Amino acid sequence: MEKELYAFFEKYLTYYKYLKKASSILNIDTKRCIVLSLTPFLLKVTFLCYAILVYHMNKTKFTTTLLLSILFPFILAKSVYAQTKVDFVMDTDTTITYNSKNDFVTVENKYVRNVKNRGYFLLKDGKKTFHIPELNNTPEEIEKERTFKLDSLVVTDTRGIKMQYQTEKLELGKGIYIHVPYNRVTTASMPYTIIMKYKTHDNIIKSGQLTTIMGSALPKDTVFQRTEEKSKMTTQFNYNLSIITDTNVGPLARAFPHFTKEERDGKVIYHFSQTDRRGNPPTLEFGTKALYKFELEYKAPKTDHKTPERYSDLFKAISTNIYQFSLPREFDETNQKVLIQNISPIPSNIYRDRQGNVIATFELSANREDVIRISGFVTSKRGEYKENWDSSIDIPFSEYLKKVGEDRDNLAHLKPTKYWEVNDAYIQETAKDLMSGKNTLKEIIDADYQFVNDVLEYDEGKANSQNERIGAVRALKGEASVCMEYADSMIAILRAQGIPARAALGYTNITNEQTELIRHQWVQIWIPDYGWFSIDPTYESTDRRVGQLIDRVLWETFNEDSLTNISIFSADNFDGFNESDYKVNIYSVEALPEQNLMTYEEILPEKDIEVEPKHSTGNQFNSLLKTTTIGRAILVTLPIASIIVIVTIAVVVAKVLIKRVRTRKQRLSKSV
Repeated sequence: MEKELYAFFEKYLTYYKYLKKASSILNIDTKRCIVLSLTPFLLKVTFLCYAILVYHMNKTKFTTTLLLSILFPFILAKSVYAQTKVDFVMDTDTTITYNSKNDFVTVENKYVRNVKNRGYFLLKDGKKTFHIPELNNTPEEIEKERTFKLDSLVVTDTRGIKMQYQTEKLELGKGIYIHVPYNRVTTASMPYTIIMKYKTHDNIIKSGQLTTIMGSALPKDTVFQRTEEKSKMTTQFNYNLSIITDTNVGPLARAFPHFTKEERDGKVIYHFSQTDRRGNPPTLEFGTKALYKFELEYKAPKTDHKTPERYSDLFKAISTNIYQFSLPREFDETNQKVLIQNISPIPSNIYRDRQGNVIATFELSANREDVIRISGFVTSKRGEYKENWDSSIDIPFSEYLKKVGEDRDNLAHLKPTKYWEVNDAYIQETAKDLMSGKNTLKEIIDADYQFVNDVLEYDEGKANSQNERIGAVRALKGEASVCMEYADSMIAILRAQGIPARAALGYTNITNEQTELIRHQWVQIWIPDYGWFSIDPTYESTDRRVGQLIDRVLWETFNEDSLTNISIFSADNFDGFNESDYKVNIYSVEALPEQNLMTYEEILPEKDIEVEPKHSTGNQFNSLLKTTTIGRAILVTLPIASIIVIVTIAVVVAKVLIKRVRTRKQRLSKSV
């Protein structure tokens, strides 16, 4: 036993010399370093001395054997930390905290260097660099947000003592680096902690009653453990992320990726694992109801420069243009409803087409400028978050195709068109490959979505140009693409797979600000016993934008190539519809106004909203008379012809009456 003890002292003497030399190099307190590292050895020595004492006091061999059998593993084993494969652990804990009274979040990054192997330590050389990301907004918005972030930035240690740091501003949109130098050595008993905290609007989107909170994804190639080839030292990296909200934020409606939840001290905490974060930005969407206000304005130009206004004031039909505009429609999936606040002038007709789109017809004077103004509100709803939210598409594909085939109306949403080249060999082959090995409708949708995302690349230049529509094949073979090509490509593939699909157009990126928006296109597929199911492949993310999408206003849908219901009928020669004269503003509001609002049926209560009335004889004759050269000629000559006819009839009648009077006088004279 004494030999064991002597060997132990000899071992520690070598360790002591090493520590003394290292401490002198690192300029740290030698005694403190030795005491901290000596603790496990002192414990072992104490147990050894006790065992020897018991043995020499002539206790029974049983007691000694039992004691030694208990202590033996501790005596011979190396340090617990030395036995593990991990020598260092680097923890990065990120929390995003939101108070529902604010329009920003507080981001806290807590970085901790841990030494797990007592045979190692980390020098104080070097620095920790934090990256603060930025959204790709306008340069002015990025600069403004940078100032907001840096003004709130605080870097401290665990005791709240402020630490020195350097700021490095990268190119606009690339973010900011915060460099924090290490100021002491890190040992097993003294971990090193840096806490960086700042406020930002970038991680949150507030739109009326909807709130979206986002975290950063980890790069797909992130490693969680690394071993150096030469030193064989192993470092473990942990990236924990939590989103914390109060209980007033509203019900959770969407979440991605998988999370765990806990409630503590009036807060709700959502935890996301680091493996799920690789390539996936954690996102939480709160709120199940949306309320938007829309304002449509069209400046109708003067097209008739010949007919004086005084004539058209007397007889409006002789100088008239007919305008047809689509208005936001109703939609079952999101229970989208529309209420009209103001519509000027009152339309001559409102109807729903076979797709369910709402079309309003206006008749305006062609010989003067005029303005069409329509304002109203759009409401929509979705369900609260549930694990099996996608059960409607998680069905056997063979069963789905059987149900689709039972409804002949689906054929209209399966046929090829100019831009949805269903019968093209490339589309057919692609559709077949994407279905291979898939058993459910959900798996096929997911494969199609991922394929479109992988092949297409959004082109900002095309979005800001004339934006020629090129169709699915050209887009999938590498030509510039925007949302239109993403939707067209997916529709062509879906139809080739036997899945009824159509184009949906409306407006997204709606905020609380009154801003003019640009139309966006996405996809809808038909699911028996459900209805039309929305898919937006333009959002390139594993967080599929599918299902009840109430972050937008659906305006109209199409099952053929045409993507607009705007029509202008005129007898005059002019360029037709000019997009610069047409503006749509949509923004979020908190509540409906108290004033009376109208449904589409109440705008023209004396008329029923018919299906496709534009094909009726009356509508065709009305358009023929007012918006064609022949019709206008008829209307212009009609008053003159009417006067001539009236005068002629009057003359004839007068002659007849005069003749009768003369005849009567002659008879009277003869009788006398």
